[in-house]
Amino acid sequence: MKNNDYKNNFKKILKLLRQQNRLTQKSLGTALGYGYTAVSNYESGRNEPSINDLIKLADFFNVSVDFLIGHTCDVNNETKYLIAMKAVKIDNIIDEAKEKINAELSNIK
Repeated sequence: MKNNDYKNNFKKILKLLRQQNRLTQKSLGTALGYGYTAVSNYESGRNEPSINDLIKLADFFNVSVDFLIGHTCDVNNETKYLIAMKAVKIDNIIDEAKEKINAELSNIK
């Protein structure tokens, strides 16, 4: 795989991860301590992250650096990641619903 292929994969994967986590470019940049245009520059390919920044991004999204740069990223890995993200969100919704039901039941008693 050519170096440019990794660059293109990184842009796409970063954008996918950011969108799946419902983050704007600015909010992701802020969360990581970057300037407001840093994420935009990564996603457009204007800038490339340093190794330390790749690690920071991978840690933030809880993925490997290999996944982030597309080195081991295939449809199956992406799909597994997206399913896992949805499962966590569903679990959170279920937990919130249980808490509300229990609160209402307590009010009824």
